[in-house]
Amino acid sequence: MAEKTDLRELLKPYSDKWVALSEDSSKVVGVGDTPKKALEQASSRSEKNPILTRVP
Repeated sequence: MAEKTDLRELLKPYSDKWVALSEDSSKVVGVGDTPKKALEQASSRSEKNPILTRVP
């Protein structure tokens, strides 16, 4: 079985940012002040189905 990722630790450095995660939520593939910026970074890294979230 795959190891679970602790999202609290993974997202801790991205306070007040939009974050795009890999499809399996194991790594950050984009970060930005807007959802568009985070998704652009993810796209430039060839991530097909990123998960978008805002870190409080």
